[in-house]
Amino acid sequence: MLKNVVQPKWIKWPVGLALMAVISMSVANLDSDTASGSVDPALEIQQAIDDQKLDLAETLLNQAQLSDFQRGYFQGWLKLKQQDTAAALKTWQALRMQFPNSLELGNNLAVLLMQEGEYQQAQTILEQSLHANNQVSKALGNLNQLYSYQAQQAYKQVFSRLDVTKPKGQWLVLTEASDIKVESSDFVDQKQVTQAVEAWRQAWSNKNVADYLAAYSDSFVPANSQSLKAWQSARQRSLTGPRFIEVYVSDVTLTPLTEALVRFTFNQRYRSNIVQDEVIKVLLLEKTAGQWKIVQEVVTDEIS
Repeated sequence: MLKNVVQPKWIKWPVGLALMAVISMSVANLDSDTASGSVDPALEIQQAIDDQKLDLAETLLNQAQLSDFQRGYFQGWLKLKQQDTAAALKTWQALRMQFPNSLELGNNLAVLLMQEGEYQQAQTILEQSLHANNQVSKALGNLNQLYSYQAQQAYKQVFSRLDVTKPKGQWLVLTEASDIKVESSDFVDQKQVTQAVEAWRQAWSNKNVADYLAAYSDSFVPANSQSLKAWQSARQRSLTGPRFIEVYVSDVTLTPLTEALVRFTFNQRYRSNIVQDEVIKVLLLEKTAGQWKIVQEVVTDEIS
């Protein structure tokens, strides 16, 4: 039997006001025209929803003077409690277009998407919402330092020559359709690593077999127990077969494992006249003789 299963957590508004010391919500989202000393209509509406007094909540919602954010947020909550998931999803998705930096909205929209089985969309929204807030982003950076350290220990089992050291970088998140760029970090070879991956992407898109294969280390081990020579022949056929190839990279995560080994995780969108797909890919790059080369390539998930 499974124990202690962690369920997705909803964040209620305006209960989230108690977190303002940590989560700095936009003042525009919190405006209220309520006179000093009177009952906050937002609190009344939230209480009515919590008490399952949905008719009262709807009446209050129609009568209250609320900001655009408050009104849209409570409309979504009400539709959710009324078991109208589609309407709640539509309402919150539209609201997020106006208020993309709201952590509460992003979290709850992601939970709703998770319940609908839209896991990749939920992950993207959570990542964007968390990184939109500077304080939360810094806290995530610290947490990811620990993840990086744990990754070093895991990779040490595969690469015996890897010495586990304290992590020096932080995960760098990007949405970029045509080339690879990352925000600055304290990782010394960040630029060289991203240039190496971008050269790999361009060579693939340009069907340049020589430059594409040159992006891989001589110690690269292909999947499925292929020999390096057999893999190179197969990749040459894959590059020369289609009339055209387009490769796009987005949502990059760069994790330094050591000064000479990094993990590069990203969404990869591939399109040719033969096939198209979108996957989450991980490249492990190692610095050898001053050059960053791919030593491992893994598809971790297909994006539907």
